[in-house]
Order: sequence, then C-alpha cells, then structure tokens
Amino acid sequence: MACALTPPGRLLTVEPAGVSAFLRPRPVRELPGVGPTTARLLIQHGVHTVGDLAGLPLATVQRLLGTRTGRTLHDRAHGHDHRPVVTKPVARSTSAEHRFTRDELDPAQHRRALLDLAGQLGTRLRTGAQVAAGLTITIRYADGATTTRTLPEATHHTRLLARSAYELYETLGLQRARVRNITLRGENLSPAEHAARQLTFDHTIDKKLLIEAVQDRARRRYGTDVIKPAALAGHREPKCRA
Repeated sequence: MACALTPPGRLLTVEPAGVSAFLRPRPVRELPGVGPTTARLLIQHGVHTVGDLAGLPLATVQRLLGTRTGRTLHDRAHGHDHRPVVTKPVARSTSAEHRFTRDELDPAQHRRALLDLAGQLGTRLRTGAQVAAGLTITIRYADGATTTRTLPEATHHTRLLARSAYELYETLGLQRARVRNITLRGENLSPAEHAARQLTFDHTIDKKLLIEAVQDRARRRYGTDVIKPAALAGHREPKCRA
C-alpha cells in the first residue's frame, strides 16, 4: 500500500509504531484482498476507510464477508498480514500445448486434447502446491484466436480445469475449423494453502476431487500413463511446456 502511494524515485518509510496511523485514513478499497465487489458491499454498510473496518467487531465483519475472508480483512485492517514473505520469484503461469499431426476438424478430437491438457496442468499445479485463478485457451489455425475466462474459484483440480476449458472452447463457436494446435494456460498462480473452495452439497463431486491425490501418488510411482480417463486411452501425450 505504501509503494502505491510513493512517486517514482521517492522513499516512504512506515515505522511499526505508525502502521495504524498510516492505514486508518486509507480508502477501504486499497486494502489488499478487497476487490470491487467487496468494496461496494462494505461501502453500502458505511465502511469507507480501513479505520472503519478496523473499528467493527470481528463478528460483524464475518457476517458481512464470511468467516475466513472476514477474519483475514479484519486482521489486515489492524496491520496484521499472516502470509509468508516470498523472497524468490514465483511463476505466474504454466501452460501445456497439443500439436495435431494434421489440421484437425473433428470437435471430439479437440475435446480429447483439452481433457489431456487439463490433466497435465492439474497434476503440475498439485505437485507444486499451487492453484490457478485464471485459464486461457489459445486455438491456432490459419489465424490465431484467444479467449480468456476467469475461473469461479482458484483451483488445481483437473475436473474443474477441464470443465472451464470446455466452456472456453464452446465460446469460440468453431464451425469446421482446421485446428493446428491448442494451448491451455493456467494464470495468476498462487499457493494452494491460501485458496478457499466453494462448499457444495454434492458429495460425489468432493469424492472425485479427493481421489486425485491417490491418482497423483500412483503416477509419481508408476509413471504418468498409469492412470488416465478412458477417453484418452491410446492417446499420445501432447507436447508440453512450462
């Protein structure tokens, strides 16, 4: 927050004793973790500054924003951020690419490639304990086309990545297009431990997501081809890049 207020070439120091004085007058939208929707909700309830948020009881903030988000933003309004300091640069995206041996017109082959790419991204993200908050699909043929969709929640689950990839593919409206290659890229990567997953009442979905951990252990021990969806049986692995 201090960096955002400091002109280029200038230095601004916030001493530990002055953190509260620095934070309190700032607009609540400047607090890390407060997006446009959260800011509008807080302002509707009379919370215009970081000081206003800090002055509310924790229980009130949690009723407005939810238990986890409410506690996180309430702590930050008081100058407490429990995220670890990362001193090494981290990758912001990772991608996998499928190159067809010929221009491919069959939508079923396109979807098989997307399923395989989503599986590779999911495995890579889970191995690195990361989640992707964005997904980009690039379809290349005579001309290039790129469509981007933000995931409803940060994820590293193959099932959710594949579902989003299919939705992206459908938005392109390809009609007998000669596709040369497909690239799927996970973006805005962050540590998995900081991600929250939306609750669901469908226990079958939860079981399918949990079994991925078992599949990952089997692949690490016996190879990446030991377990794969039936739709990919006999399907050659596409070329990947990080």
